[in-house]
Amino acid sequence: EILKKIDLSVPLYFYHIFYYTSLILAGLTSLVLIRKIDLPFRLLGGLIIVTLGSELIAKYISGHLGRDNSIVYHVFTIVEYIFYSLIYASFFKNRRWDRILIAMVIFLLAIEVLNIIFFQSIFDSDTNTVLLESVLLIFLSLFLFDKIRESNDYKNILKENIFWFNCAVLVYYPFNVLIWGFHSIKVYQLKDPPILIYYINFIFSGMLYLFYSLLIIRNFTQKTKENKSV
Repeated sequence: EILKKIDLSVPLYFYHIFYYTSLILAGLTSLVLIRKIDLPFRLLGGLIIVTLGSELIAKYISGHLGRDNSIVYHVFTIVEYIFYSLIYASFFKNRRWDRILIAMVIFLLAIEVLNIIFFQSIFDSDTNTVLLESVLLIFLSLFLFDKIRESNDYKNILKENIFWFNCAVLVYYPFNVLIWGFHSIKVYQLKDPPILIYYINFIFSGMLYLFYSLLIIRNFTQKTKENKSV
């Protein structure tokens, strides 16, 4: 009887606070270390900073101005994928892959334009392009794992930042497909929608950016040690 009277639910603001706090911490870490780390992680830091800026703009538009902020995410999806493409290009280090990545960016941009014209306007959630972006990132991570497997450059992949970055992508973006696929089928419009999955997404997203910031810190410490040993 006592347990029935206790509210075990977590307040909605907790999920928001966790996500934005994680993103701000990751953004500050990126700003401090971005000039002191290797190129792939400078790009990753740039992605975190852009993500933070995008989220703050979206929050200002919806919270302070009281307007729809969907246009921010239409733009951000493309910018985010460009950053990821640059990161993967720096890992692949292959002209063939450079061409493939450029073609994929152009393809996603074309899909975004068509999506705005025919399916989801700038005032609608950009779920179609987000789903496609997530699928493309899953494929890129799988191809990079194959490259890592065939490469002789890595003595112990468990100590390699490239491996852990790719793991993060491969764990997070299939979940992203689930989230926005769930959103796209309009389940959230039911009388009592199962919205817990959105709250879980805040936690997952916050954890992703915290993990990225840890990789940036780890790359910084490794680079510092290398410079001292020279």
